[in-house]
Amino acid sequence: MELIRFQNVAMDYGHREVLLDASFRINAGEKIGLIGPNGAGKTSIARLIAGDQSVAGGAITRAPGLRVGFVRQQVEHDQQATVLDSVLAEQTRALAALREHEDRLAIATTDEMQHELDAYEAAREAFDRTGGDGLRARAIATLDALGLAGRGDQRVSALSGGEKNVLSLTQALLAEPDLLVLDEPGNHLDFAGIAWLEGFLARFRGAVLLISHNRYLLDRVVTGIVHLADGRTTSYAGNYSAYRATSLRAKLAQRADYVADQKRLVQLEELVKRFEELARRTADPAWGKRLRARKSQLSRAREDATEKPAAEASKIRMNFSAEASRADIALQVRGYSKAFGERQLFDHADLEISCGERVALLGPNGSGKTTLLRDIIAHGAWDHDTLRIGPSLRVGYCAQEQEVLDNDRTVLGQMIADGVNTRDRAFNLLRQFLFVRDDLDKRVGDLSGGERNRLQLARLIAQQPDFLILDEPTNHLDIPACEAIEEALTEFKGTILAVSHDRYFLDKIAGRVVEVRDGAFESYVGNFSEYWAEHHEQPAASAGRIATRRHERERTPRPAKAPASGRTSELQARIEESERERGVLEKRVSDAFTRGDHREGTRAATLLEQHRERLEELYARWVAEEG
Repeated sequence: MELIRFQNVAMDYGHREVLLDASFRINAGEKIGLIGPNGAGKTSIARLIAGDQSVAGGAITRAPGLRVGFVRQQVEHDQQATVLDSVLAEQTRALAALREHEDRLAIATTDEMQHELDAYEAAREAFDRTGGDGLRARAIATLDALGLAGRGDQRVSALSGGEKNVLSLTQALLAEPDLLVLDEPGNHLDFAGIAWLEGFLARFRGAVLLISHNRYLLDRVVTGIVHLADGRTTSYAGNYSAYRATSLRAKLAQRADYVADQKRLVQLEELVKRFEELARRTADPAWGKRLRARKSQLSRAREDATEKPAAEASKIRMNFSAEASRADIALQVRGYSKAFGERQLFDHADLEISCGERVALLGPNGSGKTTLLRDIIAHGAWDHDTLRIGPSLRVGYCAQEQEVLDNDRTVLGQMIADGVNTRDRAFNLLRQFLFVRDDLDKRVGDLSGGERNRLQLARLIAQQPDFLILDEPTNHLDIPACEAIEEALTEFKGTILAVSHDRYFLDKIAGRVVEVRDGAFESYVGNFSEYWAEHHEQPAASAGRIATRRHERERTPRPAKAPASGRTSELQARIEESERERGVLEKRVSDAFTRGDHREGTRAATLLEQHRERLEELYARWVAEEG
């Protein structure tokens, strides 16, 4: 059953066109990922589906009675309201209107009775649409299921960012939507929270439109991709990795067709020129006829020629020039302790990172990761007793809160303060990060989150560090920009210490994982996926709970695992091995198309599709045996 269809939808904000030709559909039960560059109009599509905005052209067709739940990227909750009152805010307003009409009906005259009765019925229907008399009980049960049990009387202001996301999701689910629209729902969630979200969406029986830059979440949840760029949409079957392989293959084929067509056009143009010369030299009318035929052929060939492939949007360019250091130690942490009041983050913690290592620093939100990085930047030195940085190493820092930037400076002033001594040099560097010349005179404080992060990255290039400390470097960036950063860091010969909630990013750049646990550091050799598979549970489908604060996870016991039967254990092992093989195949496809090896890319993509089918069969058997 088709829930919603966009047909050649256009939309604008005054003089700026956002959508030109958006065409796609969502069927019942489908889970679709909506991706595209920052500013492409993804949130505008979500608002159109929710009915918050209207189209300028085209049409949106909805199934009769379609219920849409919309979880916005930025939600303004009443900070002084309680959690339960916030969830029930819409019904509270509807109930107040219903009580008002009840009072009017009680005192209505005979002449007013029919009018007041109709108004009361309308108010009653509005109240019932919000969930009716049973909504409060369902709200408490939903808050409990989503990890906010017992928090109904707590003020919203006491919630973390992740918990406010859960609050918004609760409000959307209480409407019992046929279609759930989520705009960057993973913001403010750590890995455990994102794993929970993945499991929740996999179990959700309704349709989902997921707007996200989290490639791993898209891979695990969606069955189709809608790519939005230049105001137009293109639909793809499969998850993000399948979309990436398909789009790379299509672009490579388009490029090959374009080159071939251009060669053909050059040949036809030369032929027309020769025929023109021959037609001028001879009085034979046959040459005039041949010339007209060739001109017609050239005109048709131009019309049918393959369009020039468009450059990928938001493709920043960056290159770190650091050489491998001759030093042995990049960072030594010895007996590091940190507390805020009675809350102890670190207790005599030790950590050592060698030069050339790429380390991912993990831990729940609030565990002290950013605090540690800030202390290293502020106090780290070779002669420091606790935080020793290797001698002669140049440290570059990308800050999660972007506090290294001066909001009162211009973009040019910021670059000059960081050692770029001329306007032309600053622009030549900044344009690699998608800044235009007019941006040089913009105030840093007026930049968007994505622009500020790109400015931070430009500073790093200017500083030419050989030790990078990165705190959420992909925040606010779109997928092509994230991939550009990953490519640059893959070539970087220095040392990396990175904090990130982007699993794709960590798998690309990290060879060791250090977890903050119980005030100390625990180290694991391998990438993030290997660490996560070995040391953390998969999303618990039966639990359906999330905790977004560290202290809540610490006091919430993990459910004991039932011993797996021999057959189930064997299936799990096969699934884990198959997941690893899938990752290898996905990298093989991406690498092949990136270097232009069309034949190898096509062969690997075919193997990947066959492998996915076998993996889905394994999952289906595992679910059946577990059930």
